[in-house]
Amino acid sequence: MPTSSNNSDPADLDRTVELESVFGGQSVGLDAGAVLASRYQIEATIGEGGSGQVFRAWDRVLGEPIALKILRPDRAREKSWIKRLAREVRVARAIRHANVCRVFDLANADGHWFVSMELATGGTLRDTLRAGAARSLEERLMDARAICAGLAAIHLVGITHRDVTPQNVLRMADGRLVLSDFGLAIDAGADTTIEGGTPRYMPPETAMGHRSDQRSDVWQFGSILHELLYQRRPEWEGGSQGLILRQAMAPNASSFEARLGRLCRDCLAHNPADRPANAMEVAARLAEAETARPRGAFARLAGRRGGMVTLGLLVGLGAGVLLADAAIRH
Repeated sequence: MPTSSNNSDPADLDRTVELESVFGGQSVGLDAGAVLASRYQIEATIGEGGSGQVFRAWDRVLGEPIALKILRPDRAREKSWIKRLAREVRVARAIRHANVCRVFDLANADGHWFVSMELATGGTLRDTLRAGAARSLEERLMDARAICAGLAAIHLVGITHRDVTPQNVLRMADGRLVLSDFGLAIDAGADTTIEGGTPRYMPPETAMGHRSDQRSDVWQFGSILHELLYQRRPEWEGGSQGLILRQAMAPNASSFEARLGRLCRDCLAHNPADRPANAMEVAARLAEAETARPRGAFARLAGRRGGMVTLGLLVGLGAGVLLADAAIRH
């Protein structure tokens, strides 16, 4: 995780602003080789956030690598942070889906509060997006389907994630993407005093201090979808009536292309009332767009890099999400 504004990636700068504004710099103080709870051998630091550090560790009991999120000492002295960490674990454990990061347990040992969870070894979606020019558009759309499936699983159990960003989408060893980090999540319909988020991916209503709901997650997904489709972040035109999305659609776009473009536009609507209500509706729109794909041909999307680019088959995009409820409630 960057700790200096010298990094040129805007997403990293956003994350730096977020992190530097919320933690006081106290390290967990565990080096490689240290053993926690007589079970977890620390191997390396793999990330950090506002409340703690994340380590790759070896589980001596199960004989496999896992991730440990350890609360910083200054946070661990505050009961409110321990309750917040416990709530994050309860929320994450309520969701069982292949595209949601598995959280195993919350424990207190050797003076540390920590969470054990599934280890992601393939980096984040932000890492993948940096190499977007080298990936086929078909692969990017597969990523969109996976993220939408995970988000639908979250929405189906009545939770609003509130921090759906490329940095919080992890790639596992088997290639699948999982949504992670439920530190800002709330129950749908609940008022909240939990503040935070990644500035560049903060919906308009959140930035203005208004209540977030699942449509806020939809806005964040729309921003990611735009990056996946067009290989760039959404661009906005300012004005007294709010921000207006400028899309990179070709004038001769097919019906398939146009439907995907309209979905991006609707997800990124300034007014939450103009967006799909949740990820399940987004999934239905993605599946509907697939029905308009020209048979026996590849559709095209306009991108900044290389003009018209080829869009691979979008087989089943979003269709699997509609069955997510069954997977969650096993």
